[in-house]
Formats: sequence, structure tokens, C-alpha cells
Amino acid sequence: MQFMFAALKLELGDTLYYLLIFAALLLLVKHFAWGPVTKMMEKRRQKVISDLDQAESDRKKAALLANQREAALKDSKQEATQILSTAKRNAEKTKSSIISQADQEAAAIRERASKDAAQAKTDALNEARDQVADISVAIAEKVISKSLSAADQKDLVDQFIKGLND
Repeated sequence: MQFMFAALKLELGDTLYYLLIFAALLLLVKHFAWGPVTKMMEKRRQKVISDLDQAESDRKKAALLANQREAALKDSKQEATQILSTAKRNAEKTKSSIISQADQEAAAIRERASKDAAQAKTDALNEARDQVADISVAIAEKVISKSLSAADQKDLVDQFIKGLND
């Protein structure tokens, strides 16, 4: 060993002195620096653990919110589909009602027109009969050259009308 120390040109006393100084420095570092450094490292470790836990908690909250939003979106889509379905049914009912009402009104108009036409026909026939009767009386008066009484005129008109109907 002496050889080793001689090669390094160190004396045993110097080596012991350096070892004692080194040990003292280690003790001082342990006493003054090691505690704060380990406390700082422990705080950092706790902070990292806390941050990881917080990140996991936030991830779970985000997943929960995403699920809630997805459910709300699904409910909204279902509600929109329901509203559209109801609107279509109501539109169909309204359409059917309007068509039915229009058909009824058209039928009523056709019936009124038919009645009006029948009445106009009846009125025209009655007017034509009256005119034919007047013309017949006028012709008969001219032919007979005498005036007929009202009863005679009526009988003559009735006979004439019967002749037209046959």
C-alpha cells in the first residue's frame, strides 16, 4: 500500500485527513442539505402523484360529461324525430280534413247547382207554358174572332198542354 500511496505522492496522514474532511462534508451535507433535498423530492413526488390523480379525475369527469352530452344529444335527436313525426301526422290530418271539407263543399255546390238547374228548368217550362198558353189564346182569338172567357181559356190551355205532353 505504501507503494500505491508513493506512486500518487500522497502520504498516509494526508489521505486520512482528506478522508476525515470528506466524511465531515458528507455529514454536513446529510445534516443540512440532504433533509431539504429529500423533503423537496418528496414534495415533488407528492405533487406528481397529486397531478396524476387530478388528471385521472379530470379524465373521468370529461368521460362522464361526454357520456352525458352524448345521451342529451341522443335524447334531442329522439325528441326532434318525435316532433317531426307529430308534425307530419298533424299535417296529414289537416290535409285530410281540408280535402274532406273541400269535397263536402264541392258536393254541396254541385247539389245547389243541380237544384238551381232543376228550378231554372221548372221555371223555364212554366214560363214556356204560360207563353204558349198566351200565344194559343191569341191565335185562337184571331182564328175564332171572338174573345174567350177565362174558364174557356183555361180549358183550352189545359187541352193544348195535354196535347204537347202526349
